[in-house]
Amino acid sequence: MCWLARLPELTLVTAPPLAVLVGWLELPGPGTTATVADVSVLVALVFCWAAAVERLTARRRQRRPAEHAARVRHPSPAPAVPLRRGRTPITAGLLLLGAAVFAVVQGVGGTVADRHHAHRAERITARVLGHGEESVRLRAGDGRLLTLSASSPGGYRRGSTVTVLEDGTWRRLLAEPYDASGRQLLGLATGLPGGSMLLTGLLARRRAAALRGVPVPVLRVLERADEPPRDRCVGACLNTAARRTAPWQASAGDPLEGIKAPSRTHT
Repeated sequence: MCWLARLPELTLVTAPPLAVLVGWLELPGPGTTATVADVSVLVALVFCWAAAVERLTARRRQRRPAEHAARVRHPSPAPAVPLRRGRTPITAGLLLLGAAVFAVVQGVGGTVADRHHAHRAERITARVLGHGEESVRLRAGDGRLLTLSASSPGGYRRGSTVTVLEDGTWRRLLAEPYDASGRQLLGLATGLPGGSMLLTGLLARRRAAALRGVPVPVLRVLERADEPPRDRCVGACLNTAARRTAPWQASAGDPLEGIKAPSRTHT
């Protein structure tokens, strides 16, 4: 939904491959509930793709009359202060992507190290003495007391026998391999918004550079200064009767404040 709101172009490209993957890998589902969920995902992807097409089409429809009405192009004026479009989302996106890369590297490194230790480890038998919130207390065959982490300690009955892998000071239960799901979730939670923010910032910078690099459409408008001179109106250049104009109040320090002038045309 974030891509649909901020980057409809990206939605237009990514929605079809995702729909193909869901249809190929997930359908038919193992049960009615899974099938309904997968079909709902497909319907959502189709809806997002159609909404992105409509948004881009509407953007082109809105731009075409403005370009036709302008008839004149002129280089963009230099801004009063430097405008660094996209700096904030690019910075935030890079930070989030850095966190995602760190989480993925930690997860992959932990999995590789666990496999390496498990391949060299010696298997010993231990008896379960009890368990805590995230650990089990064991007594090894040689009488040593061990406390090892476990994802579901309640599943180990007191008095039962378990197998422990031991490689020097490294130990774990045979049935409790390294779990990288937390780091994977962190990578997903930071990588997706980070990528979206980075793309949004790069797109904003690219569009700003495009506006500065080529002449842009210019509309000719009619400005009218009334009494008091702080009240001014602007409208179409052919609207000499000043119908349906857009008034605004001049701000303090406005260089046009105090100027009394008849209706005049600006480009």
